[in-house]
Amino acid sequence: AILAQAVLATSRGSSLVASAAMWAAVRVLPRSASARVRPGPTRTLIFSSVDALATRTAARSCAAAPNPAVVTGAASQTDRARTEGEKSATRGVTAGTYWKLSKGKLTLWVSISALPGYMLALPACVEPMTLAALATGTFLTSASAQTMNQMYELDRDGLMHRTMHRPLPSGVMTMEEARNFAVASGTVGLGILSLGCNPLTAAVSATTMATYAAMYTPMKVLSPYNTHVGAISGALPTLLGFTAAMGTGLAGSPWALHAAWLFSMQVLWQMPHFYALAWIHRADYLRGGYKMFPLTDTTGLATAAMSKPYLVALCAMPVAASAAGLASWMLPVGAAVPSYLWWRALRRFEEHPNIANCRRFFLGSLSYLLATLALFACYARVDREQEEDSASGKQIVPVEPAWRVSLVAQLSELCPHEKMRGDLFGLMRDGCPFDSGKGGAAA
Repeated sequence: AILAQAVLATSRGSSLVASAAMWAAVRVLPRSASARVRPGPTRTLIFSSVDALATRTAARSCAAAPNPAVVTGAASQTDRARTEGEKSATRGVTAGTYWKLSKGKLTLWVSISALPGYMLALPACVEPMTLAALATGTFLTSASAQTMNQMYELDRDGLMHRTMHRPLPSGVMTMEEARNFAVASGTVGLGILSLGCNPLTAAVSATTMATYAAMYTPMKVLSPYNTHVGAISGALPTLLGFTAAMGTGLAGSPWALHAAWLFSMQVLWQMPHFYALAWIHRADYLRGGYKMFPLTDTTGLATAAMSKPYLVALCAMPVAASAAGLASWMLPVGAAVPSYLWWRALRRFEEHPNIANCRRFFLGSLSYLLATLALFACYARVDREQEEDSASGKQIVPVEPAWRVSLVAQLSELCPHEKMRGDLFGLMRDGCPFDSGKGGAAA
């Protein structure tokens, strides 16, 4: 109200005192009133408009003939800035605001990446409470890390077109509100993981938060190798499912190599994924002062060349997993489709480097990850253990959880190799040729 009265007085009057009063009104605004226009476009526009208006009014007062057009134009600009600030302050914080502060879509992907490990390594049937704790705790801790990231990058987000409308740089949410949310979501999330799963799962999640907020985020303006650090931080959630299912027993379990495979796959996947994202928004990232390898690539050819080795390695990983006995040979067969589609998107981007093709390449990475996680959860397996039994001598105990045994039994009925074997009265060798298990079950 004080600012509005000062602007009105200056725009109508010719006194230098009115201009000085307006200047003082803005500079001594109570902190509670200015908190809603923390650093961002709105606050910058207000202060720059006031500075210009005060200077022009002083010059006009000293001159013999005032120029009303200058004063009127500056006053209307300040009025517009004041209106925008009032709208920002009265908009209110909603659930959608916290979703944006948490980078909800990214956080949802983080939660999904934690599930395959649990579905693979759980010893028996799925425990709904443990699964819910894993998903909820992972979501909350990721939301906390993303909030801390935005708090640290507040000033830079205000410079970038794709981020200036986020809750903090736009002034919709104060820094104190964001800090409270980060502390609350992080604390509650770690508590849920510790009590609903086990302390090791909470420790892995805390490590993920620390590497993301304290290492990757500051490094984004220091070195282009920040993507490598971020890839490790982004792949750690894949271990949460394994630790939730097995706790400290993961290291000595037959699923340890599966956890390492899944972690390595997601580390490699994140490199071309974020290279594509950085090239699409390279102008914005340069405006924010970030350092990433694709930002100096004006043609897109270097970005495609940097991404290619990672795609080659990702295409080979399903084959390596099956050759090592970590999965049936249906894993590389199934992964061939998403791998081909993602590789085709890369080739299009390489042949015709433009924003549209790069965006297709970026979206193809999301499809590839989702398909690979699902395929690995379905086809990953371990060798079956043999235990001595006093009554029957030896007993074969499958390591797979109950849901997988049921799924394999259902898939065996649809397997064309099993159908052919049945049509030939069982003359073919027992089992599906894509099955790597010793029991002859279909893959």
